[in-house]
Amino acid sequence: MADTSTHRDPEWTHRLGFLVPSVNTVIERDLRLSLPATVSAHVARMSITRDTPEQLAALADTVPEAARMLSHAAVDSIVFACTSGSLYHGLGYDAEITERITAASGVPASTTSSAVVAALRSLDLARVVLVTPYEPWLDELVVAFLGAHGIEVTATAGPALPDPLDTASVPPEGIAAAVTDPGAADGIFISCTAFRGLEAARILRERFGLPVVSSNEATCWEGLRLAGRAPDTFPLKGYAELAR
Repeated sequence: MADTSTHRDPEWTHRLGFLVPSVNTVIERDLRLSLPATVSAHVARMSITRDTPEQLAALADTVPEAARMLSHAAVDSIVFACTSGSLYHGLGYDAEITERITAASGVPASTTSSAVVAALRSLDLARVVLVTPYEPWLDELVVAFLGAHGIEVTATAGPALPDPLDTASVPPEGIAAAVTDPGAADGIFISCTAFRGLEAARILRERFGLPVVSSNEATCWEGLRLAGRAPDTFPLKGYAELAR
């Protein structure tokens, strides 16, 4: 177990670690928006340039070394910050990745897909609209993963962009515009840590009055929760509450 009790700046109460896809240009900004001023974020990058089956399947192979290096920073928790990469092989794959992280680092760990399920369950959301930048085959994996956890996807929306650099270029207003009517859903989930879903979530909360969970908000919440810095219920106002 990493020693987090020494060599700590007294102005920082916690240090959080995140394993980030190398092509992701969104999450580090979202970490700054979501984390309290007394919490620092530290990232290690995992090689991936495109959402293809081959690259997503190989992403977890980089986990042990990346997690080991993050542990050098004496972080309080580590989250594998990729939604599709942490659910690619279906039910239980997120737990396998978590075990790899902890085995390599000795640090409490989780994944974005695990965090999303925990967030949706904490809000009692059983029927959600899924908003993603993914191609249909990847949407289907997310739908199946959520379904295996008892969460029904009532509709899917969003562009089909296999290049995460294109994903990052979609403005929050464009993401939010993909949902015109949530219908019978009791909430909305915006997937992908390379998508500006955190900002789009605020727009959709105000527009429809429904709970909204984005991948990056769930990821930040999970890192804070593992470190004992956040409650077990996902905040209804998302990152605005997390950053307090």
